[in-house]
Amino acid sequence: MKGPIQNVLRQVTRVTRPVALRSARGGRSGLTVVRHVGRRSGRVYETPVVAVEHDGDFYIALPYGERTDWLRNVLAAGGATFVSGGLAYEVDGPEVVPMSEAAAYFRPREQRMQRRFGVDSALRIHRV
Repeated sequence: MKGPIQNVLRQVTRVTRPVALRSARGGRSGLTVVRHVGRRSGRVYETPVVAVEHDGDFYIALPYGERTDWLRNVLAAGGATFVSGGLAYEVDGPEVVPMSEAAAYFRPREQRMQRRFGVDSALRIHRV
């Protein structure tokens, strides 16, 4: 996803992020929190994402591609902590894969959104 739609989506995300984090931490939503460590700062960050689990792997659609700090942090560290449904999971072995490999694991509504916004990659990460 590129251009003006991406810019608007980024602004909406900034505003809704605190609510999404609270909801995801409490297990009251379909969101997952990715806890990751900054590559340069060493600080712990939390990012709400939509993740699906399949055969011990989590898949996260990457609507912004590989340019996000949270993704770069997870790839650099080789893992992170996922909080989903109020439970924490250690994950490792992150790999960016084509969306064609991951699309079938998402709900039909999410698949439609991914197609509409041209999401072409996903993060696959293994549950430890």
